[in-house]
Amino acid sequence: MTGIAILTAILVGLWAFSTFIPTPALKLNFALVPIVVGACIYGPWCGLFLGAVDGILVVIDPATAGFLAINPVVTILLCVLKTGLAGLASGFLFKLLHKLNDLVACFVASLVVPVINTGLFLLGSIIFFLEIFGGDVMVLLSVVFTLNFAIEFVIAIVMSPVIYKIISIFSKTIMRKEAEE
Repeated sequence: MTGIAILTAILVGLWAFSTFIPTPALKLNFALVPIVVGACIYGPWCGLFLGAVDGILVVIDPATAGFLAINPVVTILLCVLKTGLAGLASGFLFKLLHKLNDLVACFVASLVVPVINTGLFLLGSIIFFLEIFGGDVMVLLSVVFTLNFAIEFVIAIVMSPVIYKIISIFSKTIMRKEAEE
């Protein structure tokens, strides 16, 4: 429970940090990293929880106001479900693959989160919010893929496995020391 609380606090901190980074398009989501790490360490339900927390933060973000003005119910559902389902899928994939190699499993889990998160956002935007992007799917795709997806994808696949591995090594060291005492 403490570990999940720490990851939640890190997620909130990364969300707050991202509000200070000016981007010409949509806001970057650095909180994908603790979602992946939580899903790998504590399982798919933790990934779902952390993803849902991230989705709630996205809902209250001023950058989401345009979406809320058009359809508040769909905005809330889309924001909470896109990252929640991404975290859930990440955790299940990690669980499925970690017996082969936990670092590879974490890498695959890291790939899944930004893909599902962005994919569901794109689908929801095309269906419900295309008018925000001037009714042009190509504008939506270029905005989302040029900045947001590419940056979030790289951050997730680089940082998540590194942080996961550091935590794994640290945890094993602590457990070994406790066993020696």
